[in-house]
Amino acid sequence: MHSNNINTSPQHLNLPDTSKKRTSSSALTPPHTNKNRFSPLLTLQDTGETNNITENDSTQPPQVRPKIPPIYVYNISNYENFHTSLANITFDNFSIVNTKSALKINLNSIDDYRTATKLFDETEIEYHTYQLPENKQLSVVIRNLPVNISEACIYNELQELKFEVASVTRLQNQFKSPIPIVAVLLSKLPTEIFSLNRLLHCIIIVEPRKPSKDIPQCTNCQRFSHTKKFCHLPSRCVKCAGDHHYSQCQKSLEVPPKCVNCDRDHPANYRGCTFYKEISRTKNKNKTSTNVSHSKIHTNTIPNTNTQNIHSNKDNTNVQYTYASACNSNSNNNNNYNYNGKSAKTTDNDNDCI
Repeated sequence: MHSNNINTSPQHLNLPDTSKKRTSSSALTPPHTNKNRFSPLLTLQDTGETNNITENDSTQPPQVRPKIPPIYVYNISNYENFHTSLANITFDNFSIVNTKSALKINLNSIDDYRTATKLFDETEIEYHTYQLPENKQLSVVIRNLPVNISEACIYNELQELKFEVASVTRLQNQFKSPIPIVAVLLSKLPTEIFSLNRLLHCIIIVEPRKPSKDIPQCTNCQRFSHTKKFCHLPSRCVKCAGDHHYSQCQKSLEVPPKCVNCDRDHPANYRGCTFYKEISRTKNKNKTSTNVSHSKIHTNTIPNTNTQNIHSNKDNTNVQYTYASACNSNSNNNNNYNYNGKSAKTTDNDNDCI
């Protein structure tokens, strides 16, 4: 038996060869890209967020302008020359207010303030002013320091602790006797001094010094509302009202003192002086009027809800019901009652009013 070996290859059957080499699918089909219809919206959203970020970065908190203290100038004989010289040295605008005894100058920059005070010192113009906020010093009191410790010893000890001390003063009582309290004035504002609890091996307490409620009086010119540190006025004696400092006064004890402010027989620092009483009364009056106006504004802006509640409670308590009205209410719950106990049906108009 013979086996029929039939060759079925394409070459033997003379058929066309349709076999091809295998290629990658990327070469056969073009790349498919998914288009997002909302892509413009995404672009706009990203742009908006970017703008918000840039706006937030560009916005900075407003800078607080430093408060410039005023300058009070006295005895100006030629206003035109004074105004011209002041306008030539200042860069910003300024204003001048005429007060009872001086010209009040309000400047708008620290540079103009320093330039003006330098001009007044060079031309010997009489004036007084106040301390700049940037030069403000810290005043504290240290308690429980024995009276036998000298001020120089306390000063040196604080300097070794890296505190920039301007002055140390031992306080006294009304009998001029030293007390265990020391007033310290610091050149800067270090808050670390309040955490100090020991000094020279003494347990201490550091507190901020309370400002005096009295009107300050200059010990150089005997005027009020400023101190000698910022006074550039001629000296006037507190004892005899002379044109000299009180340290140079030669008045004897037999001669009565004279006040330079009211011309009466008492020292200029006497708190019973009529001049001092007058300015104290004016200050308290202005303070009281300010408090009263503030309270009026506060009461006008806030409604008094307690009064409304009281009236509503009174209206509810004054309603009196009779036996007949009570029986009528059981039969008809839609009826309302007036203050006389008579029933009154609620109308549409009444509902509108309610």
